[in-house]
Amino acid sequence: MKAGDALDRAAEIDAYEPGHQKRLAALKGKIDQNRYEVIASRFGATQEQQPTRSNVEEKTLGAGTLQDLMLQAEILVQYGMRNKALERLQRIQQLFPHEEEQNPELRQLYLTAGMTPQYAAGAAPVPAAPSTGAPTPAAAIVSETLDMTSFARVPDITRKLNHQNTAESVLKTAATEIGTQWNLARCIAALRKPGSRATSFKDFAAAGNEPAPREVIESVVAMIQDLAISQGALASSDVMSSHELRDVAPQLASLGVRSLLALPLSDGTDQLGILILADRGLRNWAANDVLVFKMIAEQVAIALNNAGLRRLVKNLSVTDENSGLLKRASYLDLLMGEVRRATQQSTPVTVMLMRFGDRAALIKEQGEAAADAAMQRLGQLVAANIRQNDLAFRYAANAIAIVLGETAEKEALMVVEKMRRLISTALDDKHAADALNAGVAEAVMRQQFDPVDIVTEVINRAEHALEKAVAEGAGKSVAITAVLTAAAVA
Repeated sequence: MKAGDALDRAAEIDAYEPGHQKRLAALKGKIDQNRYEVIASRFGATQEQQPTRSNVEEKTLGAGTLQDLMLQAEILVQYGMRNKALERLQRIQQLFPHEEEQNPELRQLYLTAGMTPQYAAGAAPVPAAPSTGAPTPAAAIVSETLDMTSFARVPDITRKLNHQNTAESVLKTAATEIGTQWNLARCIAALRKPGSRATSFKDFAAAGNEPAPREVIESVVAMIQDLAISQGALASSDVMSSHELRDVAPQLASLGVRSLLALPLSDGTDQLGILILADRGLRNWAANDVLVFKMIAEQVAIALNNAGLRRLVKNLSVTDENSGLLKRASYLDLLMGEVRRATQQSTPVTVMLMRFGDRAALIKEQGEAAADAAMQRLGQLVAANIRQNDLAFRYAANAIAIVLGETAEKEALMVVEKMRRLISTALDDKHAADALNAGVAEAVMRQQFDPVDIVTEVINRAEHALEKAVAEGAGKSVAITAVLTAAAVA
């Protein structure tokens, strides 16, 4: 079973790595057949007709895998590399049969690529005849033998960027990931509004390169960003011979930069900063690489906006001073933001409501001041023991809500037990731990669902789960899974 789990995770990283088929064959007959078929489906190794996907299989494959393959296919279609796009779409058809029936984005992608999925036994996907009415796009001149490794890196870098909670960490992650994965001598990610100095920057320097002086970086960032805003992405294989970079050439020379690619970081019409990739030698920036870096620049801008929203929330008066919990007034807005972010990244979000006994009985027994003090201590404990990406709210006088990002229902129930242990040990309050009731609901994340509907449904389900837990008695936890009908996902 451990070998099966390892191979399953390896497929997430690279399903096309040589040797996977041999490893898969070695597992046959040694693990549960259903588990074997799920792993085999990742490699398209089974020729048997696939049964209807169960919830377990769907969770194992994950929406992230589908989104990654769709992203790669979309890029290939955009670049006119139709044969490779069809390979990705055939892979999607094998792993997610009939998914296009409930996923309009995938259905449109099949139409754009000119492919009609076929599910009859032994039938291969039939490419539709290409339209002759529209001219071949200019991007079609790109060779179909291009290495697709660069495209495959985008989803991984995007996930890392969106895990960051501050602008500084977003800039550092962007500069480090790009500089390391593309073997650059230097990569600079900076925040700067036009007409002012850079407010923040991160400079990745490869081994053998000295850290650049701040004044040099600020000068380079200001001059290159102004050029990029007026002209768009700047790509130069030799900055010394570039007419448009002549004014900044001396500063680049002091950094040992010979070739350069600069991409503005923008949010609509708002200019956020600049992303500068530099190398010591002559480097021709291939068209597919420029496209990849543009996509990463867009994701950096999105991650910066997310980090800015989180900082704004913390700076505004939405936190209870005594408990450290967020106020109930910000619950809907922040949950909406988390759902939108999770939908974009294809990650789960779970809402957990915790109720600490009957407040009326506690007031009658200990007084209102004692009841308030107890909730403040509980709030401080909860706020101090959740992850940075999680959000904890004072939901009611005797209840706390936690929005758990990238967490499914099963893991959320483990968080409930963790909180129960902490209350019993850290606060030495076994009575509060035993009285804790919890309601858990994992949001239904579908691209075609409106975020407002997702939030409304999960809030109602979490409250219903808490009501059931209270009805079952003190110390009970209940998780209610959404029931999806055919009409709901049509």
